[in-house]
Amino acid sequence: MVPAPVLERLGIRPLVEQTFRPADGSKIVRKKGVAVFRHGERVGGADVIFGEEGDSTLLGALTLLGALGLSLDRYGAS
Repeated sequence: MVPAPVLERLGIRPLVEQTFRPADGSKIVRKKGVAVFRHGERVGGADVIFGEEGDSTLLGALTLLGALGLSLDRYGAS
């Protein structure tokens, strides 16, 4: 979930509205679009939720793993 003004500045447009269930168990309706990510030669896409005022910003590891085939280095750089 990313604030809608940030996604709009990046040129990402909403495609649909969808119901989501955040961690508190409530139901919210938000717009959803697709962002294209590029890292070097790797290119992928991932769903993004257009956050509204008061929503927490959240970028999950699924974007890195699923869209780009990357993973976090839990041991850090040497």
